[in-house]
Amino acid sequence: MIMNLKPVILLAANVLILFFFETACSSDEKLTSKHETTTARDKVKIDVWHWTAEPGMKPAFEAFNKSHPAIEAIFHQLPSTSNIPSKINSFLISGESIDVTAQFSPDDLRERVKNNLYLPLDDYLIENHIDYEKTFGKALTDLTKINGHYYSIPYGVNKFAVFYNKQLFDEAHIPYPKADWTWQDFMETAKLLTKGEGPDKVYGSVIYPLDTSIGWSTLAIQTLGLNGMYKNEHETNFDHPSYKQSLQFFIDMQNRDRSIMPLTEFPAQKLDIGTNRTRLFFKGKFAMFIEPIYNVWRSRLPEYKHDFQMGVVQMPRIDANAPTVSPITFSDMSIPSNSKHPKEAFEFIQFYCLDRPDETVAPKGMMPAAALSDPQIIESVDQLIYSAPGVDEREAKQVFEDPNTRYVTPETTITIAKREILQVVSEDVTKAFLGEWSVDEALKDMKQRSDAWMASKNEQQN
Repeated sequence: MIMNLKPVILLAANVLILFFFETACSSDEKLTSKHETTTARDKVKIDVWHWTAEPGMKPAFEAFNKSHPAIEAIFHQLPSTSNIPSKINSFLISGESIDVTAQFSPDDLRERVKNNLYLPLDDYLIENHIDYEKTFGKALTDLTKINGHYYSIPYGVNKFAVFYNKQLFDEAHIPYPKADWTWQDFMETAKLLTKGEGPDKVYGSVIYPLDTSIGWSTLAIQTLGLNGMYKNEHETNFDHPSYKQSLQFFIDMQNRDRSIMPLTEFPAQKLDIGTNRTRLFFKGKFAMFIEPIYNVWRSRLPEYKHDFQMGVVQMPRIDANAPTVSPITFSDMSIPSNSKHPKEAFEFIQFYCLDRPDETVAPKGMMPAAALSDPQIIESVDQLIYSAPGVDEREAKQVFEDPNTRYVTPETTITIAKREILQVVSEDVTKAFLGEWSVDEALKDMKQRSDAWMASKNEQQN
Protein backbone atom coordinates (compact mmCIF):
# COMPACT_ATOMS: atom_id res chain seq x y z
CA MET A 1 0.00 0.00 0.00
CA ILE A 2 1.43 3.25 -1.08
CA MET A 3 0.97 5.99 1.56
CA ASN A 4 0.02 9.56 0.53
CA LEU A 5 2.81 11.64 2.14
CA LYS A 6 1.63 15.05 0.97
CA PRO A 7 -0.50 15.91 4.08
CA VAL A 8 2.28 14.73 6.38
CA ILE A 9 4.83 16.87 4.59
CA LEU A 10 2.53 19.91 4.76
CA LEU A 11 1.90 19.35 8.48
CA ALA A 12 5.61 19.07 9.18
CA ALA A 13 6.29 22.24 7.20
CA ASN A 14 3.65 24.15 9.18
CA VAL A 15 5.06 22.93 12.49
CA LEU A 16 8.55 23.98 11.40
CA ILE A 17 7.32 27.46 10.34
CA LEU A 18 5.48 27.89 13.66
CA PHE A 19 8.61 26.86 15.57
CA PHE A 20 10.77 29.40 13.76
CA PHE A 21 8.11 32.12 14.23
CA GLU A 22 7.83 31.50 17.98
CA THR A 23 11.60 31.35 18.30
CA ALA A 24 11.97 34.64 16.42
CA CYS A 25 9.30 36.33 18.59
CA SER A 26 10.93 35.01 21.73
CA SER A 27 14.29 36.34 20.53
CA ASP A 28 12.76 39.74 19.71
CA GLU A 29 11.18 39.92 23.17
CA LYS A 30 14.49 39.05 24.80
CA LEU A 31 16.29 41.65 22.70
CA THR A 32 13.65 44.26 23.51
CA SER A 33 13.78 43.39 27.19
CA LYS A 34 17.56 43.49 27.13
CA HIS A 35 17.48 46.89 25.35
CA GLU A 36 15.02 48.29 27.89
CA THR A 37 17.10 46.95 30.77
CA THR A 38 20.25 48.39 29.26
CA THR A 39 18.55 51.75 28.70
CA ALA A 40 17.32 51.90 32.29
CA ARG A 41 20.71 50.78 33.56
CA ASP A 42 22.56 53.34 31.42
CA LYS A 43 20.50 56.27 32.72
CA VAL A 44 22.44 58.65 34.93
CA LYS A 45 20.60 58.91 38.23
CA ILE A 46 20.88 62.12 40.21
CA ASP A 47 19.69 62.64 43.78
CA VAL A 48 17.88 65.91 44.45
CA TRP A 49 17.14 66.90 48.05
CA HIS A 50 14.59 69.55 49.07
CA TRP A 51 12.33 70.33 52.04
CA THR A 52 9.15 70.72 49.95
CA ALA A 53 6.69 67.84 50.33
CA GLU A 54 6.67 65.38 47.43
CA PRO A 55 3.27 66.39 45.95
CA GLY A 56 4.67 69.88 45.36
CA MET A 57 7.76 68.56 43.58
CA LYS A 58 6.49 65.48 41.74
CA PRO A 59 5.15 67.24 38.60
CA ALA A 60 8.48 69.03 38.06
CA PHE A 61 10.43 65.79 38.34
CA GLU A 62 8.08 63.98 35.98
CA ALA A 63 8.45 66.78 33.44
CA PHE A 64 12.26 66.76 33.70
CA ASN A 65 12.58 62.98 33.43
CA LYS A 66 10.25 62.89 30.43
CA SER A 67 12.26 65.54 28.59
CA HIS A 68 15.69 64.11 29.59
CA PRO A 69 15.58 60.37 28.75
CA ALA A 70 19.26 59.86 29.59
CA ILE A 71 18.85 61.23 33.15
CA GLU A 72 16.62 60.16 36.02
CA ALA A 73 16.19 62.79 38.73
CA ILE A 74 15.17 61.19 42.02
CA PHE A 75 13.45 63.36 44.63
CA HIS A 76 14.32 63.07 48.31
CA GLN A 77 12.39 65.06 50.89
CA LEU A 78 14.55 66.31 53.73
CA PRO A 79 13.44 65.04 57.14
CA SER A 80 11.09 67.30 59.04
CA THR A 81 13.10 69.10 61.68
CA SER A 82 13.23 72.49 63.38
CA ASN A 83 16.65 73.11 61.84
CA ILE A 84 16.69 71.97 58.22
CA PRO A 85 19.88 73.92 57.31
CA SER A 86 21.83 71.94 59.93
CA LYS A 87 20.38 68.69 58.60
CA ILE A 88 21.50 69.59 55.07
CA ASN A 89 24.97 70.43 56.38
CA SER A 90 25.26 67.07 58.14
CA PHE A 91 24.21 65.24 54.97
CA LEU A 92 26.76 67.17 52.89
CA ILE A 93 29.57 66.44 55.35
CA SER A 94 28.65 62.77 55.82
CA GLY A 95 28.94 61.98 52.11
CA GLU A 96 25.25 61.30 51.54
CA SER A 97 24.50 60.98 47.82
CA ILE A 98 23.35 64.51 46.93
CA ASP A 99 23.67 65.98 43.44
CA VAL A 100 21.39 68.99 43.92
CA THR A 101 20.11 70.73 47.04
CA ALA A 102 18.93 74.16 48.18
CA GLN A 103 19.42 76.55 51.06
CA PHE A 104 17.14 78.58 53.30
CA SER A 105 19.25 81.72 53.15
CA PRO A 106 22.32 83.33 51.55
CA ASP A 107 24.04 82.83 54.92
CA ASP A 108 23.72 79.05 54.46
CA LEU A 109 25.17 79.40 50.96
CA ARG A 110 28.18 81.39 52.16
CA GLU A 111 28.87 79.03 55.03
CA ARG A 112 28.85 76.00 52.72
CA VAL A 113 31.07 77.73 50.18
CA LYS A 114 33.46 78.65 52.98
CA ASN A 115 33.66 74.98 53.95
CA ASN A 116 34.16 73.80 50.34
CA LEU A 117 30.82 71.98 50.27
CA TYR A 118 29.61 73.47 46.96
CA LEU A 119 30.96 73.51 43.42
CA PRO A 120 31.48 76.82 41.58
CA LEU A 121 29.13 76.98 38.59
CA ASP A 122 31.05 79.47 36.46
CA ASP A 123 32.11 76.95 33.80
CA TYR A 124 28.55 75.70 33.35
CA LEU A 125 27.28 79.26 33.07
CA ILE A 126 29.85 80.06 30.38
CA GLU A 127 29.22 76.80 28.52
CA ASN A 128 25.47 77.49 28.43
CA HIS A 129 25.86 81.21 27.60
CA ILE A 130 24.12 82.37 30.80
CA ASP A 131 24.78 85.97 31.80
CA TYR A 132 24.05 85.85 35.55
CA GLU A 133 23.31 89.53 36.20
CA LYS A 134 21.28 89.93 33.01
CA THR A 135 19.28 86.83 33.90
CA PHE A 136 18.67 87.45 37.61
CA GLY A 137 19.21 91.17 38.15
CA LYS A 138 21.67 93.21 40.18
CA ALA A 139 20.11 92.65 43.64
CA LEU A 140 20.48 88.86 43.47
CA THR A 141 23.85 89.02 41.71
CA ASP A 142 25.36 91.24 44.40
CA LEU A 143 24.18 88.82 47.05
CA THR A 144 25.10 85.49 45.46
CA LYS A 145 28.48 86.32 43.92
CA ILE A 146 31.12 85.02 46.36
CA ASN A 147 34.79 85.88 45.83
CA GLY A 148 34.08 86.45 42.15
CA HIS A 149 32.29 83.12 41.63
CA TYR A 150 28.73 81.79 41.51
CA TYR A 151 27.71 78.76 43.54
CA SER A 152 23.94 78.78 43.17
CA ILE A 153 21.15 79.39 40.66
CA PRO A 154 18.00 81.17 41.91
CA TYR A 155 14.70 79.58 40.95
CA GLY A 156 12.06 81.73 42.67
CA VAL A 157 11.86 85.30 43.95
CA ASN A 158 9.58 87.02 46.44
CA LYS A 159 8.85 90.59 45.43
CA PHE A 160 6.64 92.35 47.96
CA ALA A 161 3.55 94.48 47.43
CA VAL A 162 0.48 95.58 49.38
CA PHE A 163 -2.62 93.42 48.96
CA TYR A 164 -5.87 94.99 50.08
CA ASN A 165 -9.49 94.09 50.71
CA LYS A 166 -11.52 96.12 48.21
CA GLN A 167 -14.75 95.54 50.11
CA LEU A 168 -13.38 97.22 53.25
CA PHE A 169 -12.13 100.16 51.18
CA ASP A 170 -15.51 100.52 49.49
CA GLU A 171 -17.44 100.36 52.76
CA ALA A 172 -15.22 103.13 54.21
CA HIS A 173 -15.49 105.17 50.96
CA ILE A 174 -11.70 105.28 50.69
CA PRO A 175 -10.05 105.42 47.23
CA TYR A 176 -7.81 102.50 46.32
CA PRO A 177 -4.10 103.28 46.77
CA LYS A 178 -2.02 104.28 43.77
CA ALA A 179 1.48 103.31 42.69
CA ASP A 180 3.08 106.54 43.89
CA TRP A 181 1.70 106.44 47.43
CA THR A 182 3.97 106.95 50.47
CA TRP A 183 4.30 105.42 53.93
CA GLN A 184 2.50 108.46 55.29
CA ASP A 185 -0.40 107.61 52.95
CA PHE A 186 -0.24 104.01 54.15
CA MET A 187 -0.41 105.15 57.79
CA GLU A 188 -3.39 107.47 57.19
CA THR A 189 -5.22 104.86 55.14
CA ALA A 190 -4.71 102.17 57.80
CA LYS A 191 -6.06 104.54 60.46
CA LEU A 192 -9.21 105.25 58.43
CA LEU A 193 -9.81 101.55 57.79
CA THR A 194 -9.50 100.49 61.44
CA LYS A 195 -12.86 99.90 63.09
CA GLY A 196 -14.75 97.89 65.70
CA GLU A 197 -13.84 96.44 69.07
CA GLY A 198 -13.13 93.02 70.55
CA PRO A 199 -13.90 90.07 68.25
CA ASP A 200 -15.31 92.48 65.64
CA LYS A 201 -12.10 94.50 65.45
CA VAL A 202 -10.73 95.13 61.97
CA TYR A 203 -7.21 96.57 61.69
CA GLY A 204 -5.94 98.72 58.87
CA SER A 205 -2.97 96.40 58.44
CA VAL A 206 -0.74 93.89 60.19
CA ILE A 207 3.02 93.98 60.65
CA TYR A 208 4.97 91.31 62.48
CA PRO A 209 7.75 93.43 64.00
CA LEU A 210 10.32 90.62 64.12
CA ASP A 211 9.99 89.65 60.45
CA THR A 212 13.36 90.27 58.82
CA SER A 213 11.87 91.31 55.45
CA ILE A 214 8.66 93.18 56.31
CA GLY A 215 8.88 94.18 59.96
CA TRP A 216 10.14 96.94 62.23
CA SER A 217 13.04 97.83 59.89
CA THR A 218 11.23 97.85 56.52
CA LEU A 219 11.83 101.56 55.88
CA ALA A 220 15.53 101.13 56.71
CA ILE A 221 15.75 98.17 54.31
CA GLN A 222 14.22 100.29 51.54
CA THR A 223 16.71 103.06 52.29
CA LEU A 224 19.91 101.05 52.83
CA GLY A 225 19.46 97.76 50.97
CA LEU A 226 22.18 95.11 50.99
CA ASN A 227 24.20 94.93 54.24
CA GLY A 228 21.98 97.63 55.71
CA MET A 229 22.52 96.64 59.33
CA TYR A 230 26.32 96.72 59.00
CA LYS A 231 28.28 99.96 58.75
CA ASN A 232 31.41 97.92 58.06
CA GLU A 233 33.01 94.71 59.32
CA HIS A 234 33.57 96.23 62.76
CA GLU A 235 30.40 98.17 63.49
CA THR A 236 26.63 97.92 63.06
CA ASN A 237 24.48 100.60 61.46
CA PHE A 238 21.66 100.85 63.99
CA ASP A 239 22.47 104.52 64.64
CA HIS A 240 21.50 105.35 61.05
CA PRO A 241 18.45 107.69 61.05
CA SER A 242 16.42 105.30 58.88
CA TYR A 243 16.31 102.70 61.67
CA LYS A 244 14.81 105.19 64.10
CA GLN A 245 12.41 106.38 61.41
CA SER A 246 11.24 102.85 60.70
CA LEU A 247 10.88 101.66 64.30
CA GLN A 248 9.10 104.87 65.38
CA PHE A 249 6.74 104.61 62.39
CA PHE A 250 5.38 101.19 63.31
CA ILE A 251 5.38 101.93 67.06
CA ASP A 252 3.18 104.94 66.28
CA MET A 253 0.85 102.82 64.17
CA GLN A 254 0.51 100.34 67.04
CA ASN A 255 0.31 102.68 70.04
CA ARG A 256 -0.96 106.04 68.79
CA ASP A 257 -3.19 105.09 65.84
CA ARG A 258 -4.00 101.54 67.00
CA SER A 259 -4.23 100.67 63.29
CA ILE A 260 -2.05 97.54 63.37
CA MET A 261 -2.57 94.58 65.64
CA PRO A 262 -0.46 95.00 68.81
CA LEU A 263 2.35 92.55 69.42
CA THR A 264 0.66 91.47 72.68
CA GLU A 265 -2.09 89.77 70.63
CA PHE A 266 0.30 87.72 68.49
CA PRO A 267 1.10 84.81 70.86
CA ALA A 268 -2.49 83.66 71.46
CA GLN A 269 -3.16 83.35 67.72
CA LYS A 270 0.39 82.29 66.79
CA LEU A 271 0.67 85.19 64.39
CA ASP A 272 4.44 84.86 64.26
CA ILE A 273 3.59 82.15 61.70
CA GLY A 274 2.97 83.84 58.37
CA THR A 275 0.15 81.54 57.22
CA ASN A 276 -1.88 82.45 60.32
CA ARG A 277 -1.65 86.13 59.40
CA THR A 278 -2.72 85.19 55.86
CA ARG A 279 -5.73 83.35 57.25
CA LEU A 280 -6.89 86.44 59.19
CA PHE A 281 -6.44 88.67 56.15
CA PHE A 282 -8.75 86.47 54.10
CA LYS A 283 -11.22 86.46 57.00
CA GLY A 284 -11.39 90.24 56.69
CA LYS A 285 -9.51 91.06 59.92
CA PHE A 286 -6.86 93.22 58.17
CA ALA A 287 -7.63 95.63 55.34
CA MET A 288 -4.06 95.69 53.96
CA PHE A 289 -1.44 92.96 53.94
CA ILE A 290 2.16 93.20 52.69
CA GLU A 291 3.07 89.90 51.03
CA PRO A 292 4.90 88.44 48.00
CA ILE A 293 3.23 87.37 44.77
CA TYR A 294 2.28 83.94 46.11
CA ASN A 295 -0.59 85.57 48.01
CA VAL A 296 -2.49 85.44 44.70
CA TRP A 297 -1.95 81.67 44.50
CA ARG A 298 -2.92 81.25 48.15
CA SER A 299 -6.18 83.08 47.52
CA ARG A 300 -7.28 80.12 45.37
CA LEU A 301 -6.79 77.56 48.15
CA PRO A 302 -9.83 76.22 50.06
CA GLU A 303 -8.33 77.11 53.46
CA TYR A 304 -8.27 80.79 52.44
CA LYS A 305 -11.77 80.95 51.03
CA HIS A 306 -13.05 84.53 51.06
CA ASP A 307 -15.87 86.63 49.62
CA PHE A 308 -14.15 89.87 48.61
CA GLN A 309 -12.16 91.12 45.66
CA MET A 310 -8.46 91.62 46.34
CA GLY A 311 -6.46 94.53 44.97
CA VAL A 312 -2.69 94.87 44.87
CA VAL A 313 -0.46 97.93 44.71
CA GLN A 314 3.25 98.74 44.84
CA MET A 315 5.10 99.15 48.14
CA PRO A 316 4.78 102.63 49.70
CA ARG A 317 7.60 105.09 49.04
CA ILE A 318 9.69 106.68 51.79
CA ASP A 319 8.43 110.07 50.64
CA ALA A 320 6.94 111.71 47.56
CA ASN A 321 10.36 112.27 45.96
CA ALA A 322 11.68 108.76 46.57
CA PRO A 323 11.47 105.87 44.10
CA THR A 324 9.34 102.79 44.66
CA VAL A 325 11.49 100.20 46.43
CA SER A 326 10.56 96.62 47.22
CA PRO A 327 12.47 94.13 49.34
CA ILE A 328 13.24 90.94 47.45
CA THR A 329 14.09 87.48 48.73
CA PHE A 330 14.80 84.34 46.74
CA SER A 331 15.30 80.57 46.73
CA ASP A 332 18.19 78.87 44.93
CA MET A 333 19.83 75.53 44.12
CA SER A 334 23.44 74.36 44.29
CA ILE A 335 25.61 71.36 43.42
CA PRO A 336 27.59 69.76 46.27
CA SER A 337 31.31 69.41 45.70
CA ASN A 338 31.06 65.63 46.10
CA SER A 339 28.34 65.21 43.46
CA LYS A 340 29.01 62.16 41.30
CA HIS A 341 27.21 63.69 38.32
CA PRO A 342 27.70 67.48 38.33
CA LYS A 343 27.06 67.88 34.59
CA GLU A 344 23.68 66.15 34.81
CA ALA A 345 22.96 67.99 38.05
CA PHE A 346 23.40 71.30 36.26
CA GLU A 347 21.05 70.10 33.50
CA PHE A 348 18.41 69.58 36.19
CA ILE A 349 19.08 73.00 37.73
CA GLN A 350 18.91 74.65 34.32
CA PHE A 351 15.56 72.99 33.62
CA TYR A 352 14.15 73.79 37.06
CA CYS A 353 15.46 77.35 37.46
CA LEU A 354 15.76 78.67 33.91
CA ASP A 355 14.12 76.71 31.14
CA ARG A 356 10.72 75.59 32.42
CA PRO A 357 9.47 77.64 35.37
CA ASP A 358 5.96 76.95 34.08
CA GLU A 359 6.53 73.30 35.06
CA THR A 360 8.51 73.84 38.25
CA VAL A 361 8.15 77.16 40.07
CA ALA A 362 4.95 78.88 38.90
CA PRO A 363 2.59 75.96 39.75
CA LYS A 364 3.46 76.63 43.42
CA GLY A 365 2.63 80.33 43.09
CA MET A 366 6.25 81.45 43.02
CA MET A 367 7.60 84.08 40.66
CA PRO A 368 10.46 82.76 38.48
CA ALA A 369 13.79 84.34 39.35
CA ALA A 370 15.07 84.30 35.77
CA ALA A 371 14.08 86.78 33.09
CA LEU A 372 11.83 84.97 30.58
CA SER A 373 11.75 85.34 26.81
CA ASP A 374 9.59 82.50 25.44
CA PRO A 375 6.08 83.95 24.85
CA GLN A 376 4.34 80.62 25.49
CA ILE A 377 6.14 80.08 28.79
CA ILE A 378 5.46 83.69 29.84
CA GLU A 379 1.75 83.25 29.09
CA SER A 380 1.64 80.00 31.06
CA VAL A 381 3.53 81.49 34.03
CA ASP A 382 1.31 84.58 34.08
CA GLN A 383 -1.80 82.39 34.22
CA LEU A 384 -0.37 80.39 37.11
CA ILE A 385 0.89 83.24 39.32
CA TYR A 386 -1.42 86.17 38.55
CA SER A 387 -4.79 84.58 37.88
CA ALA A 388 -7.28 84.00 40.71
CA PRO A 389 -10.98 84.73 41.34
CA GLY A 390 -11.43 88.30 42.53
CA VAL A 391 -7.95 89.38 41.38
CA ASP A 392 -7.29 91.69 38.44
CA GLU A 393 -4.62 89.70 36.58
CA ARG A 394 -3.42 92.70 34.57
CA GLU A 395 -3.13 94.85 37.69
CA ALA A 396 -1.12 92.18 39.51
CA LYS A 397 1.27 91.78 36.59
CA GLN A 398 1.77 95.55 36.34
CA VAL A 399 2.61 95.77 40.06
CA PHE A 400 5.04 92.86 40.26
CA GLU A 401 6.73 93.64 36.95
CA ASP A 402 6.80 97.42 37.32
CA PRO A 403 9.99 98.61 35.55
CA ASN A 404 10.11 101.64 37.85
CA THR A 405 10.39 99.57 41.02
CA ARG A 406 13.87 99.14 42.46
CA TYR A 407 14.58 95.91 44.31
CA VAL A 408 16.77 95.63 47.38
CA THR A 409 17.63 92.65 49.52
CA PRO A 410 17.27 92.64 53.30
CA GLU A 411 20.12 90.11 53.43
CA THR A 412 23.82 90.66 54.05
CA THR A 413 27.12 89.49 52.62
CA ILE A 414 28.75 90.41 55.94
CA THR A 415 27.93 87.77 58.54
CA ILE A 416 30.12 88.69 61.54
CA ALA A 417 28.19 87.88 64.75
CA LYS A 418 24.99 87.91 62.69
CA ARG A 419 23.20 85.24 64.71
CA GLU A 420 23.97 87.04 67.96
CA ILE A 421 23.02 90.43 66.52
CA LEU A 422 19.64 89.16 65.32
CA GLN A 423 18.96 87.82 68.81
CA VAL A 424 19.79 91.23 70.30
CA VAL A 425 17.52 92.90 67.75
CA SER A 426 14.66 90.52 68.60
CA GLU A 427 14.97 91.25 72.32
CA ASP A 428 15.20 95.03 71.98
CA VAL A 429 12.48 95.41 69.37
CA THR A 430 10.14 93.30 71.49
CA LYS A 431 10.76 95.58 74.48
CA ALA A 432 9.99 98.62 72.35
CA PHE A 433 6.71 97.22 71.04
CA LEU A 434 5.66 96.07 74.51
CA GLY A 435 6.28 99.58 75.81
CA GLU A 436 9.10 98.58 78.15
CA TRP A 437 11.63 100.76 76.33
CA SER A 438 11.46 103.89 74.22
CA VAL A 439 12.60 103.80 70.60
CA ASP A 440 15.83 105.59 71.54
CA GLU A 441 16.55 103.19 74.40
CA ALA A 442 15.97 100.15 72.20
CA LEU A 443 18.24 101.38 69.41
CA LYS A 444 20.98 102.49 71.81
CA ASP A 445 21.11 99.06 73.45
CA MET A 446 20.87 97.36 70.07
CA LYS A 447 23.85 99.31 68.81
CA GLN A 448 26.00 98.82 71.91
CA ARG A 449 25.43 95.11 72.38
CA SER A 450 25.67 94.30 68.68
CA ASP A 451 28.94 96.19 68.29
CA ALA A 452 30.29 94.36 71.34
CA TRP A 453 29.44 91.04 69.73
CA MET A 454 31.23 92.08 66.54
CA ALA A 455 34.32 93.11 68.47
CA SER A 456 34.33 89.78 70.30
CA LYS A 457 33.98 87.75 67.08
CA ASN A 458 36.68 89.76 65.31
CA GLU A 459 39.02 89.28 68.25
CA GLN A 460 38.43 85.51 68.16
CA GLN A 461 39.24 85.41 64.45
CA ASN A 462 42.48 87.32 65.02
